[in-house]
Amino acid sequence: MATEMEQKLRQALESGDSEELQRLCGEVGSNIELKVGGFDKQEYPFRQRRRMPLAHHLACKPVSSSCLELLIDRFGPGCLTYINDSDQTPVHLAAQHQDESWMKLVKEKGGRGCLRNVDQWGQTVAHFAAMNRKSSSCLKWLVKELSGDYLTAPDKDGDTAVHLAARHKGIESLEWIKRQIGTDCFRLKGWLDRTALHFAAQKSDNSNLKWLVKELGSDCLTVPDEYGSTAIHLAALYQGIESLEWIKRQIGTDCFRLKGFWDRTAFHSAAWKSDNSNLKWLVKELGSECLTVPDKEGDTAVHLAAQRQPVDSLQFIFDQIGAETFSLKNNKGKTPANIVESDRCRTDQSAKRALIPSTQRRLEASRPPAGSSAPTAASAGAAAPRPRPRARERVKPSGPSEGGLSEETGAKKQLDPSFTDWDFILQDSKKQLIGRGAFGEVYKALTDRIQTVAVKVLPLSGTGESGKLQKAVEMEKRGVEILKRLSHPNIVQFLKCEQKSDGLYIFTELVSGHSLFELMKRQNKPFQESWVRDFSRQICSGLNFLHCQPEGAILHRDIKSGNIMLTNEGVIKLIDFGLAREIFTTCGLSAGNPPKGTWHFMAPELFMGEGDSIPYSAKTDVWAFGCTVYELTAMQPPDANVQKFRIAVLRCGGRAMPRIADGFSAGLKDFYLRCVDYDPRERADTAELLRHSFLSASS
Repeated sequence: MATEMEQKLRQALESGDSEELQRLCGEVGSNIELKVGGFDKQEYPFRQRRRMPLAHHLACKPVSSSCLELLIDRFGPGCLTYINDSDQTPVHLAAQHQDESWMKLVKEKGGRGCLRNVDQWGQTVAHFAAMNRKSSSCLKWLVKELSGDYLTAPDKDGDTAVHLAARHKGIESLEWIKRQIGTDCFRLKGWLDRTALHFAAQKSDNSNLKWLVKELGSDCLTVPDEYGSTAIHLAALYQGIESLEWIKRQIGTDCFRLKGFWDRTAFHSAAWKSDNSNLKWLVKELGSECLTVPDKEGDTAVHLAAQRQPVDSLQFIFDQIGAETFSLKNNKGKTPANIVESDRCRTDQSAKRALIPSTQRRLEASRPPAGSSAPTAASAGAAAPRPRPRARERVKPSGPSEGGLSEETGAKKQLDPSFTDWDFILQDSKKQLIGRGAFGEVYKALTDRIQTVAVKVLPLSGTGESGKLQKAVEMEKRGVEILKRLSHPNIVQFLKCEQKSDGLYIFTELVSGHSLFELMKRQNKPFQESWVRDFSRQICSGLNFLHCQPEGAILHRDIKSGNIMLTNEGVIKLIDFGLAREIFTTCGLSAGNPPKGTWHFMAPELFMGEGDSIPYSAKTDVWAFGCTVYELTAMQPPDANVQKFRIAVLRCGGRAMPRIADGFSAGLKDFYLRCVDYDPRERADTAELLRHSFLSASS
């Protein structure tokens, strides 16, 4: 429970009450840590509340600098160099949120050295001042104090204050930078070889982009970054029609056909944008055929619009290209209709599902009756109708369990759980073992429905408490009955459960592939960030589906890389749910393969309960997911070198979680930290994580 002083400080900070804060700063006993809300959603879109020391909060809030001065006088200049969980000092935050008077205070109280502090990403105080949307005075004062070289000091990604100013500040700041160090600084290459022009194209308005083109020439618009993307691609994603019209006047319409990252054009970028204004404009300028241009993966603007844009985008596209809208196939054979049915669809999924059959009915109604002759283009005075697709090309909407594929497009046959007879598949006269789970072994089996499945065998011998054992077994059976009703592409399909004298047999689909843990061990290296992003999207999608069931959240309870399969087709499957744990923990049975390392994935709150009171929740799954993300970048879970009996001490003591190594993006690191917030109330849920910028970034 927060103390009365903490409550008063939180209220004063959130309301920006300088007078009350001055009084409280004169009474508080230390530079205490607080969880405070009221942050700018543009700057902190995924953090409703932040836990930081009081001095850090003062530096972020619209309050008088005398509050910070009072705190420094009471507790010393160490307040200015103390870091928060993101490795930032109050000096960094004051540069981002305040004016030059705060910088003068820092110099007076902490010395010039405080102004040269860098955070874990290598960002200087000038980097933060370049992101200050309220005032340019901090950046100007710092350069006057420390020289113009401060503007071009790169962080660990290579970005400078010049790059960040091009995205976060206005023309006046760019003109001032030009006067300090010349125009060539705007050509400096940073992260992904991007220049200030690329950063300006990510700003919501195009004022900086126009100014830079005037200074550097229109050729700069077509300068590619490391992956081939230009300012044109980024403007189509982040800016509006006015920007595209201006670019057209500068260099013509052909620039919108340039291929960038993953061979994507401005059309693909516009289809990735959350609204369809840019897409409509580009179709008007370049024609509807651009909608069907494939990228490296075979995805067209139609596929991306099906995933990211509202339902009226698909209606607009249908009006342009007709039946082709829902039958275009990417390299994996997926159509936009498949994407609508899948977890990749981010917006208006139910409305899009309804649109597909309604448009198909319109197509059927518009076709001439059998035996009649269709009007020719000349007699109708209009364009000839598009040819009707052959039967095998037509897409029939289907439920999520079919992955959106009709039988005509080669849908995978559904597993039949009603089999009554089965037997192990033998290899060298032995049962074919395909894996060992936390509490049993998994084999291949053949059923009387002519299908191969996986069967997990949980041994039930070794206890005299038969009544207690049977109760746990019944609980497991009920769990399987719940799970078998679920259908999601990222969750292994449960089929049935059988109890025999020697054990409990749980049947699921047979997943062909490897666990992420096994893949890391075989490759002897962690996964690259783009792979971690793709895996995380799918894992998070599966968890979100489990946690959002209408009857209440279904928990996995054992998320880790060893329980996450990657199929031969590149699909993630969550396997080995933690339900079986009940049998073993309740009855004291000995697991043949104990859950090594599982303790390292357990949320702090799980160490605070006993038996039936252990507080498993959706948030404990999220914590384990965060530890798994860390594992994918390091080949081991957080604190892997700590013995398992010491993990409880660390977690209950609140020691900061290990950081993800340098070399991974700030977005990935923040995503991980949102998963492993010690307070489950503040920890992100899966819905928030699916909206996180790390998952929405291009791989």
